[in-house]
Amino acid sequence: MKNMLFDLSAKPELLPLAHVVRPLQSVAAQQNAAFFLMGAAARDVMLTHVHGIDTKRATQDVDFGVTVRDWATFEALRNALIAGGEFKAVSNDAAHKLRHVSSKYPLDIVPFGGVERADRTLAWPPDGHTVFDCFGMREAMLSSHQVHLPGDVPLNVASIPALALLKITAWQDRKYTFPGRDAPDLLLYLRHYLDCGHLDRATTDHPDLFAADNPDYEENSARLLCRDLLALIDDTAMRRLLQILLPEIDDQGPLLLAQQSGLPLHRARRIIQAFATELLRKP
Repeated sequence: MKNMLFDLSAKPELLPLAHVVRPLQSVAAQQNAAFFLMGAAARDVMLTHVHGIDTKRATQDVDFGVTVRDWATFEALRNALIAGGEFKAVSNDAAHKLRHVSSKYPLDIVPFGGVERADRTLAWPPDGHTVFDCFGMREAMLSSHQVHLPGDVPLNVASIPALALLKITAWQDRKYTFPGRDAPDLLLYLRHYLDCGHLDRATTDHPDLFAADNPDYEENSARLLCRDLLALIDDTAMRRLLQILLPEIDDQGPLLLAQQSGLPLHRARRIIQAFATELLRKP
């Protein structure tokens, strides 16, 4: 899957996002840090604004992954954002949470890269009691697409396969504490991937998806997304995904992912199974 450029500069509804991104760009450049948009805002950019798919899940939350050398770089970046006057701290106990002053948008700036531990988690200083899973963030950064926002503001946005990867991680972490928060978004990505400009490519490059007499469109969409996702991850990451998803397609398993998806249970299970089956087919 190629990194692509999408020109959304003529969409005035994205101007508030541009106002958030511009000062972050300036500060990140000073700290030699790179960042990308993830989370619900990235979902809305990629599905609604790029591909015209109504998510019915509008949000004002703006989440960024920021690659930094160390914790000192992250602290310097955060302090510079606040000192610039366009952002303010929400809580001293949540260093990654800010608020954009003019738009009132809540902002999460999640570091990764040099602050990650060997297991791809980070432990927030000073006590390390709060742990965040960075799995998928490096892959999302490398595969991100560039979007041009109003005011000639460029922004790296996570690709849809990378958003699905991040969403699977988030669901695994929050499936009991925030049931129903992540599964609907994951199923959106799986069901609509063919609608995101991939149908012609699928028929040309993946004819086996349509070999059945009555191919299921949404299941094939999930299968193609998985194939594109596999190009982003290594075998270790693939095994981790299987550990999460295989119990969710087992008839005797918990089926929480399908239950929390907002879809009829049998329908959600078939789409999830189509995705997981592609993982199992990888040599």
